[in-house]
Amino acid sequence: MLDIDTLLLPADKPDWFYLFERFSGMKKAALEKNCPECDILFFFFKVHQAGGTMGAAICKNITEGYTMKKYHIPQPQSIRKIESSFAWIDHRLMRNGFLQVMTHQDLVLYLFLVLAADRNGVSFYRKEKICQAVSLDFRQFEIARDRLIELKLIAFEGYTVLSPNGYYQVLPLEAKAPNPSDELMQNLTLQLTNKRNSSDTKNCSGNKRRFLP
Repeated sequence: MLDIDTLLLPADKPDWFYLFERFSGMKKAALEKNCPECDILFFFFKVHQAGGTMGAAICKNITEGYTMKKYHIPQPQSIRKIESSFAWIDHRLMRNGFLQVMTHQDLVLYLFLVLAADRNGVSFYRKEKICQAVSLDFRQFEIARDRLIELKLIAFEGYTVLSPNGYYQVLPLEAKAPNPSDELMQNLTLQLTNKRNSSDTKNCSGNKRRFLP
């Protein structure tokens, strides 16, 4: 932040200094980023000279480029509409944190299953057809499918116990995505607990042998 106090004469601070102090942090940062210090002083000197409505207009013209624009549709003549056949993705996929934990393979498979689903979220494309459509090999497909099932985003029921094909169902998003850091801490805690229990068991066995007659 520009320290104007060091540039002022011992006299009282001029009006434009108080005007600068009333600016929000975003406007100050925008001015300091795009104007040298001497230009900032010159700018506020001009504002002080203009005063009133003219001064406010100068401030608005300088800073309006750095404030958020109003809602705007780039191509209002090409607004999409829901036709007779459509698919939809729940916005909670983003808001509940699933996008952050899904891999690229998870995303493309989930998108395909959403687009292929009927009104109940069910589809039954063959494994080979899905892999061809989304450019996944069989191993990537199986990992992605298992992850989506684990995240409770889809359900799968094979035609038979050994069949790789079956019915896929896109599930409603009712819970939040798991936190990877929490899962890591839980796994580490579980491993440490198992290791400690195993060590205690070995110590107890050793003590029993030591005191046998």
